Amino acid sequence: MAQVRGTILTERDRALLAYVGVARYVSAEHVHRLVVESPNRKLVYRRLAKLCAAGSRPGDGAYLRRLEFRRAEGTAVPVWALASAGRAIAEESVAYLRPPAQKDVGHQFLEHTLLLNDVLVELAVALRRSPVAPVSELPFRWLCEDDGVLEFEMFHRHTGATAPAVLKPDAILEVPGHQRRLFLEAETGAHSIATANPGSHGAVLNKLQRYAHFFTAMAGAGATTYYARAFPDGLFPVLVFLVHSSERKRRVEKATKDWLGAQGTSSFRVRVLSFDEAAGVLAGFIRDGRAVAAAEQRRSASARLDGAKARQLREGYNALAEALNATRRAIAEHNARGGCQVSLPPAPVEALRALKDLIRHDLLGEPHSARKGASIR
Repeated sequence: MAQVRGTILTERDRALLAYVGVARYVSAEHVHRLVVESPNRKLVYRRLAKLCAAGSRPGDGAYLRRLEFRRAEGTAVPVWALASAGRAIAEESVAYLRPPAQKDVGHQFLEHTLLLNDVLVELAVALRRSPVAPVSELPFRWLCEDDGVLEFEMFHRHTGATAPAVLKPDAILEVPGHQRRLFLEAETGAHSIATANPGSHGAVLNKLQRYAHFFTAMAGAGATTYYARAFPDGLFPVLVFLVHSSERKRRVEKATKDWLGAQGTSSFRVRVLSFDEAAGVLAGFIRDGRAVAAAEQRRSASARLDGAKARQLREGYNALAEALNATRRAIAEHNARGGCQVSLPPAPVEALRALKDLIRHDLLGEPHSARKGASIR
């Protein structure tokens, strides 16, 4: 069996390597959410360091590579990607894994990629059976950006010429159970939505126009669209813009609705979601085929906090539970040595269990599973 410096590669390690293969890059926070149930962050970095180390036997390479990028304010952020040995493990459980890219994305794009992968991680946690369940069991396929592009030709009215064009989705989310293929475009607000120049559409509408052509235009002289030629499985295409704020969402929705209304097409759909709501909306669609509006989500889960605050609450609970357990162990050891005895009231097990379930299932939307101790993953 494969080893990491004498340590057996665990099922959680294998699951993690599969997730990294799907996502291409992960942060320590992603790893913590995916496979580490303890609130102790040191366990995350310790395991990642093990997986980045070459094995003790000849030919045993590292499973992960550690990279680093710097945010605009100068903060260094580590990220992890598959090494050759890790890819071999990931390919065993993820049949649709894309070929490795020739080189890593530039540092300026890594933050953009991690933001998109936040959505992937939340989807996986919400829809998987357990932390060690095979990635192939997820009811969706996530195809990260790689070296490939979607090629087509586009007629430009202002020049009267046809020219080659390409699309490079930030990610593709396939939901075979509901016959949908979602092309995800992460918009951080750095580009214009539309412009006053009638010959220019702005970055967002320009992207929409190119996708519309790819979805609907015929490829050559045949009766097949560029989309059907690239994806002959018949999944219905949906373009999804992910945006950073509710105001940006409102503006992009209006612009895309106005543009689509003038085109009158029914060959594809367009959705606009904020990053905060994306995982919840997409998970709801994957579960039952219904895209729940954000306002309806808020009404049906009025007690639900936003994702970051809910995770913060979970981490606080885990730290409190760990401190309580450590205190009770210390008192038990003290009493076992004899002398002055210290008594403690019974632990409020049912109250703690109810609080744990509230955080996990009601606030974070994680599926119910067998209980494993006091901590929350």
